Amino acid sequence: MQIRTTMTTEKQYIPLTDYLNRQGFELKLGPLAILSDRFFAPVSIPEFYEKEEFIENSVTFRLQKLIRELDNIYIFYNPKEVKKFLLTNDYLIEILYEAPDYIYRIFGEIPIHLELHHDPEEGWDELFIIIKSTYTAEEVIKLENKLAEEWFLDRMKDTKGKLNITEEPL
Repeated sequence: MQIRTTMTTEKQYIPLTDYLNRQGFELKLGPLAILSDRFFAPVSIPEFYEKEEFIENSVTFRLQKLIRELDNIYIFYNPKEVKKFLLTNDYLIEILYEAPDYIYRIFGEIPIHLELHHDPEEGWDELFIIIKSTYTAEEVIKLENKLAEEWFLDRMKDTKGKLNITEEPL
């Protein structure tokens, strides 16, 4: 399945107050403003999502729908954090839709989880696909290598260092 999504990220938002200040205006606003044909928001989409004041438009609605469908495939350990992370790293969604086909073919029909790991000191976040299985350590190494060779190594560059796969015993 090929899924093409694009998402407006924080870098593409122009806080309206900043924009107006550059133009010499002074204005106090609520959470959103629409000015002529431009959309301005004082905070990013993920920040609105976190506050449960999420902005709905055709792009965000589609992303939310895709993420909800992922919730039917994966078990989310920390759903709110994972969903927020996917909103800012939407290029991972296509990869997450591909992964189960390869995982099930190699590991069998087993539970797969998504978990977000943070390292605030190092300043990184990484999403992990966690495969839960009953295989021995030796079998797992062989299966993980097969998964890497058949699929993940080809997609690794596309993850931009934001997605990894590991196995844990059931």
